[in-house]
Amino acid sequence: MKGKTGPVAGYLGPILDTYMNSAVALVGCNSRGIERYSCELDVLVVTGDRHPPTTLKLGDAYADVVFAPESEILKPNNPEKAMSLALAKPVRDASLLLSTGSAAAAATFSDSAKVAGRTRLTSALKTVARAELAVKSSPVEADFWLLAASYEYAYAFLFSRETVPSPSHLLSQLRGASKGAAKSFEGVSIGAGLDSATRAACGTRLDALAVLHDLLREGSESATAESEWSEARTDVLDAKARELITRVELAECYSYLGQELVDDVLSVQRRHPKRSVGSLIGGGNKLLGERLVRQLGLSRDEKSVKSGLEVLKRQVVQLTKRI
Repeated sequence: MKGKTGPVAGYLGPILDTYMNSAVALVGCNSRGIERYSCELDVLVVTGDRHPPTTLKLGDAYADVVFAPESEILKPNNPEKAMSLALAKPVRDASLLLSTGSAAAAATFSDSAKVAGRTRLTSALKTVARAELAVKSSPVEADFWLLAASYEYAYAFLFSRETVPSPSHLLSQLRGASKGAAKSFEGVSIGAGLDSATRAACGTRLDALAVLHDLLREGSESATAESEWSEARTDVLDAKARELITRVELAECYSYLGQELVDDVLSVQRRHPKRSVGSLIGGGNKLLGERLVRQLGLSRDEKSVKSGLEVLKRQVVQLTKRI
């Protein structure tokens, strides 16, 4: 996170002290040496206690903390988690639990990548179908599903190249992985509407996401400091987006914020299970106001959405032939 200096272990002191008997490791881009100055620390804590993922402020740094029991470390039930575990860097591992689990996950890394890629690709196909169903009745809803499908495809493509996706590095990862397959990058770029990636659009989307985070914190346990929707999560989003804007990596910034947009809207929908995504953002009785939806960037018309769907669908079908 912006401002952090010195050894990582120094920032993890509060986590190490709180979970004194737990193995702890770095995961995510920090474990692979691709983090930016503004990137938070991604921390895995092995504990039998049930805890939701949380974002914490640690001095002048931030950490996204996920928790897992020993059984999931020794035999991950999710291929994406298995790939992340294979690349983990233990910080404390007195019983060698993490080392054992990481070595086992590394041995099956290619198999996990194939399963993860196929799972994401299946989701991309289903999401494209949702967009096609919505395009005539609600371009806004179709725009949302096209955006969601673009990221599902991007993740599927990266997994097919045995690359673990990092949300704020997604485009640079795609550029590297799609050498010789330029159409794959084009599908994501058009599907995610990255032609709209200006400095102003990034700032507007960032402000709108801050409002969505407030809605998700409001009136729930997640308003506490140690929760998935803490203010620290908003701070992380803000810092990473602003660094990308400063670096003039506007497409990367818009893409990163787009992934957060999809996650946030789906989280709102889970809070209101009787309402569809369409009724939240595109129906006559919208929970999210028209202005907020527009600020989020969900403003493509029917023609643009159809065009994006055609390009993305071709790439999804092509990928199904390869994995």
